[in-house]
Amino acid sequence: MAFQGDWKPFFEFLAEQIEKQTAIRDYLNGEKVIQGFLLAYLNVADFYITQSESEMNKGYSDIYMEPFLSKYPDLEYSYLIELKYLTRSEYCEDKLQEKIKDAQEQLDQYAVSDRVKCSIGSTQLIRIILVYKGWELDYCEVY
Repeated sequence: MAFQGDWKPFFEFLAEQIEKQTAIRDYLNGEKVIQGFLLAYLNVADFYITQSESEMNKGYSDIYMEPFLSKYPDLEYSYLIELKYLTRSEYCEDKLQEKIKDAQEQLDQYAVSDRVKCSIGSTQLIRIILVYKGWELDYCEVY
């Protein structure tokens, strides 16, 4: 992720781990259990200063992976991740598209924040949308 921008395998692996390591009752709080897993796994390596719910341009980003440029000046990528969650019972194509559209608008807003612009250096900012249907990763794409 940090040097080659190959982010998708990480999120696919994480989706497998979430499915293996959680129970139905974990999803009473929906998105937060997924976000907790993301934060735990993203912080295993220290290429990024991973921030959750950071205020950006009058909104709160789910996850901003600020490149740790003082330690790794050659990092090539930084990431903004917007996480959306649908229960299995509420899931339908229209709701999925609505969540994707909401995530796109939020990522547009966060990407132009002073905080992001001042901290990404010369890295390429990759904006990722993740939509979970219960414990299943249903949508995982760059915006």
